Amino acid sequence: MKKIEAIIREEKFDEICALLEKSGIGGMTVSEVRGFGHHRNGLKKKFKIEIYADEFQVDKTIELIRKKARTGTTGDGKIAVYTIDQLYRIRTGEEGASAV
Repeated sequence: MKKIEAIIREEKFDEICALLEKSGIGGMTVSEVRGFGHHRNGLKKKFKIEIYADEFQVDKTIELIRKKARTGTTGDGKIAVYTIDQLYRIRTGEEGASAV
């Protein structure tokens, strides 16, 4: 299992969100965040998307986000991938991939 965390521009959010919903991912969590990069051009409003995914979904999901989020200018965002040791669905007690 992996956790994909993407920080994206505010103006790209709706387009990326719609694309991810159509892609068949199990679900995602979205937070409104603020931050700045190494250019220090002030705090900018961004969105953070968090997705739990099976190994076979990771490359496809990253590629979808990268293609839609890229403008070619400073501030396009970041994508991080974390390894998840265990994942549990609280309601049913399911574990691992079935908990997604």
